[in-house]
Amino acid sequence: MSEVNLESFGYKQEFKRTLSMRDLVIFGMIFMSPMSAMTLFGIMNVTSNGHSVLAFLFGFVAMLFTALSYGEMVKAFPIAGSTYSYTQRGINPKMGFIAGWGMLLDYFLIPMFLYVLSASYAHAFLPQIPYWVLILAYVIPVTFINIIGVEVAAKANTIMTIIMLFAVAAFIFSAIHYVLVGHGLSLFSAKAIYNPATFNFHSMVAGSAMAVLSYLGFDAITTLSEEVNESGKMIGKAIIIACLLQTVIYLAISYFGNLVFTDYSIIKNPDTVLYDIAFQIGGSTLQIFLTLVIIVSGASTALAGQSAASRLLYGMGRDRLIPAKIFSYLHPKYNTPTFSIIFMGIVGIIGALTISMITLSEMVTFGGLFGFICVNLSVINHYFIKGNSKRIFLHVIMPILGIIVCTYILFSLSTVAKIVGFSWMFIGVIYVTIRFFFIKCILR
Repeated sequence: MSEVNLESFGYKQEFKRTLSMRDLVIFGMIFMSPMSAMTLFGIMNVTSNGHSVLAFLFGFVAMLFTALSYGEMVKAFPIAGSTYSYTQRGINPKMGFIAGWGMLLDYFLIPMFLYVLSASYAHAFLPQIPYWVLILAYVIPVTFINIIGVEVAAKANTIMTIIMLFAVAAFIFSAIHYVLVGHGLSLFSAKAIYNPATFNFHSMVAGSAMAVLSYLGFDAITTLSEEVNESGKMIGKAIIIACLLQTVIYLAISYFGNLVFTDYSIIKNPDTVLYDIAFQIGGSTLQIFLTLVIIVSGASTALAGQSAASRLLYGMGRDRLIPAKIFSYLHPKYNTPTFSIIFMGIVGIIGALTISMITLSEMVTFGGLFGFICVNLSVINHYFIKGNSKRIFLHVIMPILGIIVCTYILFSLSTVAKIVGFSWMFIGVIYVTIRFFFIKCILR
C-alpha cells in the first residue's frame, strides 16, 4: 500500500502508519459504544413516546448523509484534524477554526460524560470508594495508554469491543428466550417499532437527538488519517462499516427492549429501566454482568474520545491557531501528541467533578451537529463550487440533506444545550476575529 504524501499539504509525516481497517472500524465502534443504546434506552423511549427504534433509524439517516461527506473530504484531505482540517481547506481557515472549535465542545464533553456515567455506576456498585477516586481511576489509565501510543489503544479497544458485543448478544438472547418460554408475547410485533396511538413526529425527532449522541464518534475515525496507509479510501469505508454495524446493534437492543417492556408511560426511572428489563429477562446474573460491562466500557470509549480530541488539538496546534509548542508537540519515543493528551486528561477530571451528567448529556450533541453541518458545507464548496464536480447527487444533494437534518435536530435540542452551544461558538468567533486582526496588524 502506498502512503499518503503529507508534504503536498505542507506537513511532515510524524505519526506511525500502523492501523488497519479493522482497527479503524473498532475505534469508531468503541467511540460510538454498542452499550450506548442500553444506557439511553429509557430516556429515548420517554422522549420519543416509545419509538426508540424509529428514533435510531432517523438518527442513522441523518448520520449517513454526513458520514458520506466525511468519506469524500478525507479523500481530498487525508490529514489529521478531521472536521477542522476539512472545513479549513474546503472553505477557508477562519471557518475551519470555528468548525474545529465547535467539535472541541463535542470532544471535550464526551470523555467527561463517560467518566461521570461510568463512575456513577461504579460508585453505586462500590459505594465505599469515594467518587473522586473513581474519576481518577478512569482518567489516569486512559491518559497513560493514549500517551504510550495508538497501537496499545487499538489492542485495548479490540478486547473491549469483544466484551461489549458479548454483552449485547447476552441481552438479545435472554430477551428472545424470555419471549419464547411463554409470557404472552410474540417475537414479531409492529408496536415495538411503531404505535399509531402514541406516535408523534416531533417527539420522535427529539428522541433522534439522543440517537445522534450515540452516533457521535464515527467522525473520530478521520482523526487517525495520518496513522494508516491509503487513508482516504480506508477511512471512508471504515466510517460506513462502523455506522452500519452500530445501527444493527442499536436497533436490535431497542426492538427487543420494547418487545419486553411494552408501555413506556410507566417508566419510573429512565436511567435504569433497561437494567430492570435485564433483571426481568435474565435475573441478577445478567443485570450484574451488564452493569459491570457498562462500568468498564466507559473507559474504552473515553480512551477513543481522548485520542480523537488530542488529534484535533494537534491539527489546530500544528497550524498555530492554538499554542503550537504545547498542542503540536509529539513524544520523541511514542510519537503521540503528549501535551494534548495530558491537557484532555486534566480537563476531563475538572469537568467530571464539577458538571452533572444531565447537563453534559444536554450539551454534548451541539458541537457534533455544528461540525457535521460544516463538513457538509465543505463538500459542496470544495467539490461543486471550486471543483465543478458533475457528481450532483454525492456532492450537492447528499450534503444538503445532511445539513437540513442536522440543523433540524440541532434546533430540537434543549434550551440549555443551545445556550451553552451558541455561547461557546460566540467565544470562538471573538477569539478568531481578534487573532486574525492582530496578524493583519503585524503584517502591516
